[in-house]
Amino acid sequence: MIEDELISVVLCTYNGILFIEPQLTSIQNQTYKRLEIIITDDASTDGTYEWLQVKARVDDRIKLFKNKTNFGFNLNFNNACSYATGKYIAIADQDDVWELNKIEILFSAIKQKKDTVLVHCISARFEKEGKPHLRSHKIINHFYGNDARQFLLKNIISGHNILIKKELLQSAMPFPKEVYYDWWLVINACSIGKIEAVEKILVWHRMHGKNATGGGKPVILFYKQTQINLPFFLAVKNLPESYYALGQELLVLYNEFPEKQFSFKLFIFLLKNSHILFAHKKRIFPWISYTKTAFRLSKANYLA
Repeated sequence: MIEDELISVVLCTYNGILFIEPQLTSIQNQTYKRLEIIITDDASTDGTYEWLQVKARVDDRIKLFKNKTNFGFNLNFNNACSYATGKYIAIADQDDVWELNKIEILFSAIKQKKDTVLVHCISARFEKEGKPHLRSHKIINHFYGNDARQFLLKNIISGHNILIKKELLQSAMPFPKEVYYDWWLVINACSIGKIEAVEKILVWHRMHGKNATGGGKPVILFYKQTQINLPFFLAVKNLPESYYALGQELLVLYNEFPEKQFSFKLFIFLLKNSHILFAHKKRIFPWISYTKTAFRLSKANYLA
């Protein structure tokens, strides 16, 4: 294997002392060795930063930073990514564990086609005890291409699964604080290039109730999340007119809530466009799943 490019691994931490050691070890022991490991700690109070200081003293690939105040996971990732100097960037969560050949495989994949700016793999969920959750990735169509319409309502590509070219990072930064950074990266990737998938489990994603770095993700009604996201998504340039037309119609329909507890007009629109909006769903009878999903997303009390 020719390690011809520096790859930046961007790891954000916050009160992660219980889980950080196996993740950092899996990053340090990657088969692809030409790495810089950017770690930004979001004002931890549990000894995480002090533990990382010890690790940084014995591994000169680690570049350790600490925020004076707590930024929250989205802005902390923005801050961390700004320190990356590699031409390729991989994003890491503090509580996962990587397969040791993750970077090697994703780097090989992203170099296959010139217009690929983001490549993603599969993560399997696990808890402290018990078997990993393998069913969820078997019922998802993994994304290839650049049809951003498929991400207007849902993102199936997580930050901890990806390797990106720095040109994508430069295009997408700064991350809007209102939109999850990985969702934002995916939309922007579709605007400047294409996305490829490696259909292999390369990340083991630990489930413990507070997976978002800096605390669990807030509970929000789906229609409110959509009202927040879509104006940002529609501001991304260089996407086909069909993308903007679909997004604008969705925004009009979702802006009718909460006056309507259920929107039949929205339900019909979602059903009509379900082959695009719900294209990630892999089912034996997809239209049954499409109908159920459209019904749920047309209810004002549905939680994101």
